[in-house]
Amino acid sequence: MPSETRTLVESAARELIRLLARTASPTSVRVTEAGSGLACMIQVWDPAAVMPTAAGEKRDHHRAGCKQAILDAIRAAGEPLTRKQIVKLFRDNRAGHGPGTVAKALADLTKDGTLVNPKDKRGYRLAEWPKPQKGPTLFDGVN
Repeated sequence: MPSETRTLVESAARELIRLLARTASPTSVRVTEAGSGLACMIQVWDPAAVMPTAAGEKRDHHRAGCKQAILDAIRAAGEPLTRKQIVKLFRDNRAGHGPGTVAKALADLTKDGTLVNPKDKRGYRLAEWPKPQKGPTLFDGVN
């Protein structure tokens, strides 16, 4: 038999879902509250999606700082930078972003189209930068 506490919490959860369903576009949210010797955490998310985790939110937040640092570094350099150059720059400046975080942030930035990484091995560049002109080929000028 469910405890009185569980019954109250389930009732409150059903009422919260009913109220949130009326909003235009409910979003994922996590709220914590404490008082009177008790603590409570309420988490709301799209049931078709995977349940968000606190660790995932921390990772994403930290990676957001790394993404911005990468964009700032590439803009400051004014030229493409390789992953190794970015990692070295962050290590030298004690930016606090390790190689794994940099690699994942670069993958995210490339996937969302903010950066491009052509196969020319020169490094990551901003998608908004003009594409480099191709140089002459072996057959240019040959009739």
